Amino acid sequence: MVILLRLYSLILFILLGTSWVMAQVASDSIVKIHPDTVYKFIHVHDTVYVSNSELKAPVDSSRIIYTKPVGRYNRGITNYRFIPKNKWIGGVTFSVFSFEADNSRVLFSLLKDIDVNLRTLSVHPFIGYAVKDNTIIGVKLGYSRVSGAINNFALNIDDLDVSLKDIHYSEDLYSFNLFHRSYIGIDPKGLFGLFNETTIGYNTGSSRFSRGADETLKYTDTTINQLHFGINPGIAISVMPNVGAEISFGVAGFTYNWEKQKKSSGETGKRTNSGANFKINLLNINIGLTVCI
Repeated sequence: MVILLRLYSLILFILLGTSWVMAQVASDSIVKIHPDTVYKFIHVHDTVYVSNSELKAPVDSSRIIYTKPVGRYNRGITNYRFIPKNKWIGGVTFSVFSFEADNSRVLFSLLKDIDVNLRTLSVHPFIGYAVKDNTIIGVKLGYSRVSGAINNFALNIDDLDVSLKDIHYSEDLYSFNLFHRSYIGIDPKGLFGLFNETTIGYNTGSSRFSRGADETLKYTDTTINQLHFGINPGIAISVMPNVGAEISFGVAGFTYNWEKQKKSSGETGKRTNSGANFKINLLNINIGLTVCI
């Protein structure tokens, strides 16, 4: 009985081994070792082939702008092409700010008879040319207006009694600026970019400061001339082919002013002043639209 079981096992093993060999991908070759004897070698491959996953195409290196590090210092920033060389860009930026005392009731909840407002508006069309990839040189024009009024302001705390009424200020400026703008493309597809804009320009215009009304009206008119240097970083987004949106902030600047003044009484005078700032100017936040051709 034991012998029969072993025989059946041997036959089953031979059958399974034969079917396994037939299922493999085999290649054969015939080699003659002896003139009267022919040997046939069968090479059986038991390797299981698995298809490789699809390889993603590498980033197009032609869009990368290589910049030489300063000395041994390398910031490790990959700069992609955002504005190609020899392209023209044009657009307009604008800024609007409005303040009403009625919109700040919490701030003035302890004060009575407050009527104060302030409004600013600026519009700056510009055109520039890409002298190289991501580097623009251009011209920017501009118009800005500031108007404010204290129609009524009364403060009475203990022995302190302050009352202001009918005080108005308005200013209109026209500007001519040369600018240099440098982009850093942060997206291989050219959708997002950072930029820094440096401007130097000349502003001219007039302002009026007045107090009172009707017969009590007194005013001072000022003719303004100003040299200005500014640094304005920003963010640019490509919303569609060749059209982008941007937002920029004034963070640093230097101004030099010379002014001539004339009062309602006929008196005249002049003055010069200068100033610098190194902070985000809430009145100099600009939103714009850019077209690249």
